[in-house]
Amino acid sequence: MTDFSSNTPKESIHVLHVDDEPDLARMVTENLEAETDRFTVEWTTDPAEVADIVADRTVDCVISDYMMPDMTGLDVLSEVRSVDPDLPFILFTDTGSESVASEAISAGVSDYIIKRRVKEQYTLLANKVANHVDQRRAEIAAERTKQQLHELAENTHDVLFIFSADWTKLEYINSRYEEMFDQSVATLREDPTSFLGAVHPDDVADVKGAMQRSGEGHTQEVTYRIQGDDDEWKWVESHAEPIFEDGAVVRVAGFTHNMTERKQRELELRAKNERLERFASIVSHDLRNPLSVADGYLEMARNEADSDHLETVASALDRMETLISEILVLAREGQEVTETESVVLDTIVQSSWSNIDQQAARLQADTNVYIEADKIRLGQVFENLFRNAIEHGGDDVTITVGVLDDDAGFYVENDGDPIPDGKKNQIFETGFTTNKQGTGFGLAIIKRIVTAHGWDIRATDGADGGARFEITGVEVTPQEQPPEQN
Repeated sequence: MTDFSSNTPKESIHVLHVDDEPDLARMVTENLEAETDRFTVEWTTDPAEVADIVADRTVDCVISDYMMPDMTGLDVLSEVRSVDPDLPFILFTDTGSESVASEAISAGVSDYIIKRRVKEQYTLLANKVANHVDQRRAEIAAERTKQQLHELAENTHDVLFIFSADWTKLEYINSRYEEMFDQSVATLREDPTSFLGAVHPDDVADVKGAMQRSGEGHTQEVTYRIQGDDDEWKWVESHAEPIFEDGAVVRVAGFTHNMTERKQRELELRAKNERLERFASIVSHDLRNPLSVADGYLEMARNEADSDHLETVASALDRMETLISEILVLAREGQEVTETESVVLDTIVQSSWSNIDQQAARLQADTNVYIEADKIRLGQVFENLFRNAIEHGGDDVTITVGVLDDDAGFYVENDGDPIPDGKKNQIFETGFTTNKQGTGFGLAIIKRIVTAHGWDIRATDGADGGARFEITGVEVTPQEQPPEQN
């Protein structure tokens, strides 16, 4: 028996054999099934029912005799083809004339085998059946994959493309190109660089440079503008990846997607940050200058007279300085976070702890994880939370920092005084404070920094009666599994 398992897929094959001689039909069935356990062979002596069997059941291949009383094998082929035009069909016949063979081939049989008296004919027949079925299955799988890729390409919002390495020949592009670039695929195929006509004149050099570098074997990413509706410009981003064969670039594949909305958000964000920065500068200049003048005259007054009223003025000026400083921080920390990096949370916690007046407070931290953050602004969060805990919990307060369950974020908790009832939703408001000496900006700054990162913060009661602040929406990675660096 031939071993088909080493080079043939394991899927079973259902064979339908038709022959008007029942003894011969049974013998062929038994011999074929003995060749490989992949085969299940069904036989019939009625050629007229073959097409119905093919229509009703799963049949992978038909083996038919040629000369039968009521129908020839080619008549059976014709009826089978009307049901399944591509089903493998093999004539297995003792009629071996050239005219029959020629007629069979012209009719489109998959193979033509003359019956012999030697047992080896069944090995040949089994090989023919397996080869034709496997080939058809491979073609079906390839066509299915091709269709799926076509559906994927045509249902994406991006332009997908493949050009020759020198960009002189378009090998593939999906129909999304026509919508994005307002140009037909036929025009691009005729002139593969015609898309440059839609590119903003100031960006053409950048695009051409990226094309050249990708053709030289370098992955490229370029952002540029193309003509949009109503004479407006759309922002797009193209990625190009060189494809190598035998060490040489033979094609460039990639995609282009519309990033107009994202670019507009970036521009709006930049404008917002610039406004905040201008506000901070105005506050710094217009308030600190008169404050410095007042402080100077205070010193002169102290030299001329000694009065408790001057100390009251000094305290007021100090408080004004604190307010101005925190207003500046509040303005600047309100800016959106545009650049982050992977940082070890424990490093930020310990650094922030060393930056404050700890007094007799104690810190307990279990934060050996990575997070994506702006480490300078995150440090401000911890410094303000630590100061807030000491301010409201007492000099000897214990502060605990840890990671939330399921790595959903982190928390800062203290065992001092709890947050007053009904105040948990107010404490993040600008200017709100329960301490007469406080400015009410510390937690507002924390809220802005957290929000700028895309996170959330909530206040709740601590396990030991104090306050607990939970920051969620943070992507946390265990330290033993460092994230990939960009």
